[in-house]
Amino acid sequence: MIRDLFADVELLSSAPPDEVIAVGAAMEAGLLVGREIGSSPESVTVEACVSDILLKEVDETGAEVFSVLLPSGTPLPARRHHILSGPGRLASLCLELYQKTTEQPERLAKIVLRDLETKEDNHDIDAVVTMKRDGSLHVSCVEQNSGKTEAISISAAS
Repeated sequence: MIRDLFADVELLSSAPPDEVIAVGAAMEAGLLVGREIGSSPESVTVEACVSDILLKEVDETGAEVFSVLLPSGTPLPARRHHILSGPGRLASLCLELYQKTTEQPERLAKIVLRDLETKEDNHDIDAVVTMKRDGSLHVSCVEQNSGKTEAISISAAS
């Protein structure tokens, strides 16, 4: 059908149809925003997390466990939520944030939630880690039952 419509044009049938659709959509989007994509499209730079961002937790057996919140290569800006549980008998809980660039993680920050009400059930902590394009981190922790909050900002290394 297309050959009948465009008799003077040689058809390219070597490209996969899915790729043709994606390239055509990208070209149309470029036209809509005022950029014309020629034979060599411009590369797009995306800021990414250069190292793993870890949260140190203690499991039921008392062993230290690292949870990866932001893996290396995560596009920035990025935000991750992580729910932690701590024994209800404790009046304060400590959270430690690490950066892993080598085998040995390096501690970035320590957040302490103080003056928590002791109780029978575990404390549930909602930790939110946000990394901006410049590499700076913002961490906030909220104890879900009492609403107690602690937050810290870590500027990017220059």
